[in-house]
Order: sequence, then structure tokens, then C-alpha cells
Amino acid sequence: MQPARASALFSTAESGERDARVPALNRELRWLRAYALLTYPFVCVPFLFLFFQSHGLDLAGYGSVITVYYVAMFVCDVPTSVLADRLGQRAMLILGPLVLAAGFVVIWSSRTLTGFCIGEALMGIGHSILSGPPSTMLYELLRRHGAQHRYLQEESRIHALRLYGTGGSFLLGGAIAWGLQDDTGYAHAATLLPTAALCVLAALCATRLRPLASVPVRDWATFAHRAFADLWLREVRWLLVYWVVLFALLRYPFHNYQVFLDTESLVEPLFASPLFVGCLYALLNLAAAPLSKRVPWLVERFGRRALFWAMPLMLCLSMLMMAVSNSAAAEQPGSARIYAWIGVLMFFLQQIPFGMHWALVQEFVNHRIQPEARSTIWSVLSLGGRLCYSPVNQALFFAQQAHGLPFAMLLCGGAGVALTAATMWLRPRGLLRGPKVSDPGR
Repeated sequence: MQPARASALFSTAESGERDARVPALNRELRWLRAYALLTYPFVCVPFLFLFFQSHGLDLAGYGSVITVYYVAMFVCDVPTSVLADRLGQRAMLILGPLVLAAGFVVIWSSRTLTGFCIGEALMGIGHSILSGPPSTMLYELLRRHGAQHRYLQEESRIHALRLYGTGGSFLLGGAIAWGLQDDTGYAHAATLLPTAALCVLAALCATRLRPLASVPVRDWATFAHRAFADLWLREVRWLLVYWVVLFALLRYPFHNYQVFLDTESLVEPLFASPLFVGCLYALLNLAAAPLSKRVPWLVERFGRRALFWAMPLMLCLSMLMMAVSNSAAAEQPGSARIYAWIGVLMFFLQQIPFGMHWALVQEFVNHRIQPEARSTIWSVLSLGGRLCYSPVNQALFFAQQAHGLPFAMLLCGGAGVALTAATMWLRPRGLLRGPKVSDPGR
């Protein structure tokens, strides 16, 4: 056979094999996108604080319940991720929503602080199971089809779908709480079981995914050596510090949304309506979702360094504005409604970094670690965020109960500015240069 003809036949066969792989990749991506819509169907989340409050929890008690959630995530993050690397990502995508569903059922059936803590602990375990596998499975799926260059685009799209799905569930929660109200008030408790049912539906969706063949790890010593080798990378150690700061700045204001709305409903009665709250939470997610999809464009336009600076500083600015507006409302009662709406506008400002951060951080991690331990390394980074935020959350909510919302927001926002500046100044030189999406970000 002539060399030219042989080469042509080889190229044709290679092209045919590649074309045959495309439908399989597209099928898996469709199921991953469907799973994303159902991953966090938190129908009840906008009303959990009010549910806890109706059963005797004060602000400090609410902070304690939330702390249990983060402690459970911290304790279980690495063990569940080691299990994911050993047993496969698909199994964890099925298990995670089932554990979340169990947590919501326990909270629904409980009327005591102990029961609430058990439910929140189950939710923390469920979240720890899901902290790495969805993104790891996406990256490995793309890599094994020779399409890892599409990771940032696909991760951004899938994260946007998560936000759309969660936003839709918030609308459903508002409709349920409002539609089932009785003489005792709005039906906040009725939003818990639909949340559990949608989590079960997510698990069923995950069963349609095909397991990815894992790279075998011969023994635990080899596995641990590879994991620690990745953790010892200077870039990963820096990201751990950055993530701790960003995580705290993201989570504290989020857990205050319903607290803020409940407090300000005294001057703006609309804030007490479940329909308004559900719509507001949905709009927040709808505001974040397009930003998630636009991350590749933002990277091309501004570069990673600018985005890594902007995310924590926006959160700090929003909290400082909330502190100022809340203080001004107390001093100027006639303008209290205006200041209350300024606080709500800050919720939307916080959605900018919320929409961007997941794809940017996941891309940073996935391009710098070995596939054998990718879930574990990501979860060790997540673990640092939970470990550091748990006592911070407890302290901030106790401070908030003792000194008020403005004091706690000012404390968190001011400390965040200082820590962001220090972290960005200490980053390895040149780490975030290179605006091209195809460039891992060095």
C-alpha cells in the first residue's frame, strides 16, 4: 500500500472514531446539565430562618445551627472525597442528593434544637459529598474525549444551570408558603418536603450517567503521596488562603438575607410576603447565572488577576454599604424604607462574585493537579474554607445579636478588605497573568 493512501485511510479511521465519540460526549453532557438543574433545589432555603425562629431559635441559636452544618462539612469533606476517588464520581452524584433529602426530612420532622442540628449535619454531609465530584466528572469526561479545552465554558454553563434550577425552586417555595397559609401564618414548614423530593429526583437523574473508568491507585501510600505533592504546589497553597477569605465573605451575607428581610419587614411590609421573598431569591440567582455563563468572556476581557481582585472586594463593599444604610435608617426613620431597599440592592451586588467564583476556582484547581486525586485536593481546599468559617460564623452571629447588624457587617467587610489586600499581595508573581481562556492562568 502506498504511504499516501495508508495515511489517508488512517486519517479517515481516526476521524470516524472521533465522530463516533461526539454523540456519547453530548449525551453525557446533557445528563450533567439536567443534573445541574436539580442539584440544589432548595425550595425551603428562603424560609429556614423563619421556620427555626417559629420553633424558638433566636439569632445566636440560628448561628449555632448553621455552624453545625459547616462543621459537618469540614469533618466529612476529605473522607467523602477520598471515597469519590476510590469508588467513582457517579456513585457520589447519586448519594449526595439522597443525604441532602434525608437532612430536609429530619428538619421537617423535628421541633427541637437537637433535631435541627442533626438535619443540618446531614445537609453538611450531603454538600461535602457534592463538593468535588460534579466538576471532577465534567473535567474527566471532557479530557477522555480530548475536549478538556472546553472545561471553562462547560463549567460556566453548568454552574449557570445550577443557579437557574435553584432560582426556580425559590419561586416554588414562595408559592407554596403563600398558597398554603392558614390562620397561624405562612406555611414555611410545607416547603421542606418538596425540597427533599426534588433532591431524590436529582439522584435518579444521576443514575443515567455512565461511570467513568477511574485511574487505579495501587495503595493508600501512593494516593497520599500524590495528594500531598499537589497540595505542596505553591499555587495551590496560595489558592487555599484566597479561598478561605472569599468563602467567608460569600457565606456570611447569604445567611443574613432572611434575617435582614425579617427585620426590615417592620418598615417595609412587602419583605414579609413569601411570594416576594421567593421572587427575590429567584431574581438573585437569575442575576448570577448570566455572569457564570460569561466567565470566559470576562477572563478574555479583564484577565484573571482583575477578577480575583474584584470578587472579594465587591463583597466587602456590599457589606460596608449594608452597614452604613442600616445605621442611617436608625438615625432617619422617615427614610427607613429607602435604606431597606438599598440593603436589598446590595444582595444583587453580591451575586456578581457569587456567579463568577465557582468556574474560576475550579478551573484553577483542575489545571494544576493530577487526575488521581483531583476530588480530594479540591475538597481539602473546601475543607479550609469550612474550618475557618465555622468559628467566624459563630462569632459574627453572636456579635450581631449583641451589637446589631451594622456592627457585624462593618466588622466582616473591613476585615475582608485587609485580608484580600494581603492575600493578593502575597500571591506568587505572575500567577494570574494571561487573559486567554485556553491558558490555565499562569
